[in-house]
Amino acid sequence: MLEKIEKPSPAELDIIYPIKSIYENLESEYPNLYTNIGVKKDISKAPIILLTGMSGSGKDSVLEPLLESSEAHHIVTATSRPRRIADNEPEGAYIWMRDQLESETRGEYLEYLKEEYRLIESDDHYGNVYGLPFMSLMKDGVGIPILRVDINGIINLNKLLPLYRFQPISVGVLPDSWTQVYDAILGRGCEDEDEAKERLYEDFNNIEMYVKNANYFIHNSRVSDIDGCCGLDISVEALRFLVKKFA
Repeated sequence: MLEKIEKPSPAELDIIYPIKSIYENLESEYPNLYTNIGVKKDISKAPIILLTGMSGSGKDSVLEPLLESSEAHHIVTATSRPRRIADNEPEGAYIWMRDQLESETRGEYLEYLKEEYRLIESDDHYGNVYGLPFMSLMKDGVGIPILRVDINGIINLNKLLPLYRFQPISVGVLPDSWTQVYDAILGRGCEDEDEAKERLYEDFNNIEMYVKNANYFIHNSRVSDIDGCCGLDISVEALRFLVKKFA
């Protein structure tokens, strides 16, 4: 288990445990794509890609081109957090679950949400509930289904999805550095510096879960390669490679 490091700066984390150390010794079958826990296509089950990553890793940026080209479709999850209207968050980004009633305890509220929205998996994260409604999972779409989920969700869904005849393929999107993670959290304007650091430390302390549960890693670099190709474009092609491999 990784040792918990107390209150280092993002720059210090980049020295102590650079993000590239997660994938640099793994095999790569495509640029910026690294095999962590190999998995073969199971023809008896429908494939579903579980896309996860640290704050600021660029999950949405990597996914969006495949949604636009109909090579994949996004499974819409549910959340109780407020919509980020100031950030132009689309209304269809989530199924927006109701607020907790004054007459409900927290435990009652969580149980009611599971029943009302038929959540097959849920997590109470930073005071907000996130979950996967059964109807979202079963809804037809064009292209391979892709579900954005945190690392805890991947651990749960790796066990649950095969029960519904789905084969989960988990992909962790990694940024260049911890400094990039911190800047992305702070740049959202939803957290102050102390809160942003706490989110950063949470991402850092989740590394072991990524390493133990992700099938693949995509290094979504902001740096162009030696041929001048944009790092994001390479990451999009890496995800496209996986989509074609398992579709």
